[in-house]
Amino acid sequence: MRRFRCTVSYCGAAYEGWQSQRDGKSVQEQIEEALHEIAHQKINIIASGRTDAGVSARGQVFHFDTDRDLSGRKWMGALNGHLPKDIHIMDCTETDFTFHARYSVRMKQYDYRINLGPYDVFTKDIAYQCPVALDIEKMKEASRYLIGTHDFTSFNSNTLAETPNQVRTVNDIVFSREGNILKLTFTGKGFLRYMVRMMAAQLIEVGRGRLQPEDIQKILDAKSKTISRKNAPANGLTLERVDYFEICALNEEVMIREFLQSDVLPEDISLSQLEECVKNRETPVYYILTERKSQKQLGLFLATEQFCELTVYDEAWYESALNLKPQIQEWMKKYGLAEETEIRIELRDQSITNEAENA
Repeated sequence: MRRFRCTVSYCGAAYEGWQSQRDGKSVQEQIEEALHEIAHQKINIIASGRTDAGVSARGQVFHFDTDRDLSGRKWMGALNGHLPKDIHIMDCTETDFTFHARYSVRMKQYDYRINLGPYDVFTKDIAYQCPVALDIEKMKEASRYLIGTHDFTSFNSNTLAETPNQVRTVNDIVFSREGNILKLTFTGKGFLRYMVRMMAAQLIEVGRGRLQPEDIQKILDAKSKTISRKNAPANGLTLERVDYFEICALNEEVMIREFLQSDVLPEDISLSQLEECVKNRETPVYYILTERKSQKQLGLFLATEQFCELTVYDEAWYESALNLKPQIQEWMKKYGLAEETEIRIELRDQSITNEAENA
């Protein structure tokens, strides 16, 4: 069995969203039907996340597993030959099984486009045709209340029963303009259902003068599912890019992966330094050992030219970590480390270490 990672662009105007639907056609169905025609067998695909009806994508990512002996380039060509013209595979590469299109996401970028000029038939499918003037400076002021880590209960349609924790982090909201098109760029690790469209809608309300910038904070503080029900039109939203963190090894219980913004970093090392080491394949390099589902920090992985050392902080996870050794050996080859590089896996009870340090 082999795994392939694909990037796909699509115009969402003709589709009922990404995910397969009982009624209406979806982007996912179009791709899976094309895969079936090529492979003559059912192949399921897993994407970075769903997009709603009418939402487009420039850089949606999905993966699929198959035993068919085709290269990524041939898969891409065959898929594009079977897909409609408003869906196009941009690249397809073979990857290893540590990659997962949904669970390995570091960051997503969504752009919301607003046409501030006369109605434009050429942008109607990718930009909201705004009929009134907007105060962009006030919108920028209002956007600052949304940046950072907040409880976004008021800005999404997920129920509290299905998603009890509605705290999310918006890394940035950037405004840019090209001609009549105003673009709002939202970046973050993950967004709840309708979250970007609801944020865009309230920023537009500020731009129209119906809300003041400080009202955004009041809506956040309300943590209410009824205070803000407005969605910006779907046609203005595009999933632009999905960025992934590297996973060195994983099993059903634990994983070794890159450090992320929410992690406790090694002492005296910044996240940008850690990311640069991974990007440039430099050593020494640090990764984090986490519980696979909760992402609880369980240990530290250090790789140098001479050795790779996995330190586990809790005895309950030691056996699971020990089982990662064959995958660590495979990762070493990809990273460019010599085969004779020593691998150490040791248990170091963090609670005991902390007690000793505080004594």
